[in-house]
Amino acid sequence: MITTNLSAKKRMRNILFIAFLIIILLIGRIGFIQFVQGATLSEMAYEQQTLDRYINPKRGTIYDRTGKNILAVSSTVETVTVNPVNISEENKEKVAKKLSEIFELDYETVLKKVKKRSSIETIVKKVEKEKTDELRAWMSENVIDTGINIDEDTKRYYPNNNLASQVIGFCGSDNQGLDGIEAKYEAELAGQKGRIKKHTDAKGGEIGEEGESYISAIDGNDLILTIDMNIQSIIEKYLKEACIDNECTDGGNVVVMDPKTGDILGMATYPSYNLNEPFEAYTDELKQNWENMSQEDKTKNLQAVWRNRAITDTYEPGSTFKTITASAALEEGIVTDIDKEGEFTCTGGIEVAGVRIKCWRYYRPHGAESLRQALMNSCNPVFIGLGQKIGVTKYFEYLKKFGLLEVTGVDLPGEANSIFIKQEKAGPVELATISFGQRFEITPLQLVTAVSAIANGGTQVKPKVVKKIVNSQTKEITEIENETRGTAISKETSEKVLSMMESVVSEGTGKNAKVAGYRIGGKTGTSEDGVNTNKYVTSFLGVAPIDDPQVVLLITLYNPTGEGGHQGGGVAAPIGGQIFSEILPYLEVNQGNQDEVEVINQVETPDIIGKTIKEAEEIIKETGLELNLQNEDENIDKENTIIKNQTPKAGITINEGTKLYVEI
Repeated sequence: MITTNLSAKKRMRNILFIAFLIIILLIGRIGFIQFVQGATLSEMAYEQQTLDRYINPKRGTIYDRTGKNILAVSSTVETVTVNPVNISEENKEKVAKKLSEIFELDYETVLKKVKKRSSIETIVKKVEKEKTDELRAWMSENVIDTGINIDEDTKRYYPNNNLASQVIGFCGSDNQGLDGIEAKYEAELAGQKGRIKKHTDAKGGEIGEEGESYISAIDGNDLILTIDMNIQSIIEKYLKEACIDNECTDGGNVVVMDPKTGDILGMATYPSYNLNEPFEAYTDELKQNWENMSQEDKTKNLQAVWRNRAITDTYEPGSTFKTITASAALEEGIVTDIDKEGEFTCTGGIEVAGVRIKCWRYYRPHGAESLRQALMNSCNPVFIGLGQKIGVTKYFEYLKKFGLLEVTGVDLPGEANSIFIKQEKAGPVELATISFGQRFEITPLQLVTAVSAIANGGTQVKPKVVKKIVNSQTKEITEIENETRGTAISKETSEKVLSMMESVVSEGTGKNAKVAGYRIGGKTGTSEDGVNTNKYVTSFLGVAPIDDPQVVLLITLYNPTGEGGHQGGGVAAPIGGQIFSEILPYLEVNQGNQDEVEVINQVETPDIIGKTIKEAEEIIKETGLELNLQNEDENIDKENTIIKNQTPKAGITINEGTKLYVEI
């Protein structure tokens, strides 16, 4: 009996011990779950029961200056995501198969996402509604109402493909601006994302009436640019023709600006690219080799074409810069009468600190000249002499006044600054070369901005590309104010320089830029593209109309290698004339000399290489051109002396009366 009681007590103790041990283990497990796994499990529960999805806003529309022509717009598309935790195991393969079929995706990749232990996975972005409607129908047929989300999204389109590509820029797959206006004005264009928050039970069903909350997206603001779509189309057309016809291996650019406001009416770079396909090959040559190119080479080529060279690349402006030297000399009173005969003399060169710097026409010096004639003839020694009289300190003051020592501040990304030797290191030779536009570099936009001060009466303006911002919610319009940065020269100096620039086009090196009925001023330029590269930059700087300038134009062509040569007067000036002939009537600019309209005939340059001088003179007489002999000699035997070279080359269309330079 006693033994039985002892056995019962022992069993009771064992049972109590086991129960106590189980309780201890349960408490330990609860503690482990609460304190060790608590955060993780809580997060998993939240992910399973609370599903956040974002709604992309519509990016703001970009218009040209009229506010009517669309340059960039966002349209509605849809994005498909899945919540893997809310798709049952028996449906995962079926869902993955259908998603891969509808959207033409790799099945294994989709299945991996559907089976992933995560709250949300993106299947496909920015697809057209007809595709998602097919998915909706399938979900309804198969009674699948959880785990697959179809949300509204936006996609960026550029209706004009290549137009103003380097100015507008483009967006990435996430709708973020990556270049140009799209990147610079990201904060205005992007808008604010909306949000969908959905509360579900463990099986994915909605909890109560507040199962889903919706916060609307706020669309981005619209931009109205200063760019005029018609002017942009005109300059792109002629720039492309010029680069192809003159075989410009490194492309070119054109800038058109309103000198009074700083509004950029057109800015083009060639080659351009399709904004709807920014990561694709953009030339026929690249398309042939694209698949075989390394990613590094592809990126290098793409980055090259994305660059807006009018603001990111510097170059030597050459003789176009003589307008700045002339302005400084007149403002300082070094020259007062621009038509004083014989004030200057060109002997073919000038010695500076023991270095003889030649005039471009050293073989037949210009002789006695006025300042007007010196600019018309683009005579280097005259402008070197003016630079010497101005002096380094004062010259650099004018560089600053014209805004040439700092960036223009244009509202575009990637603007480069000029490259000048430091003032304290500038000696006589450096000052001499600066005076006629060489051995320093500026951007095309810096030159256009500087010359705009000459055109508008002396005020330095800040260039801009965005004119207005339109609030997407209130439609309130914010005007981007015009900015000025001080006075560069007086109105009197401005008028004198403009008068001389008009003579450059009417009688000088810029004759090929003439447009019947309009008073146009200009300056041609030719410079070396680097030292000892055998490459050249040819350019034409134009202002119109001279009596009330409304447009400043700069054409820059990099390394023209065609038969037309590389001289600004023969290559770039004709392009300037063609552009002016279309944009001036479009802008309804009055013809300043309408009563005395000069009909300018154009002729094709004949081939006179290998001809005698006498034969060439007879041929030239029939075309209406003028023959200018290099190394001319009074005793030359015209019947037997053979012409070795000519500029412009044969087959180039130029204005009647233009001088044809030949070497013998």
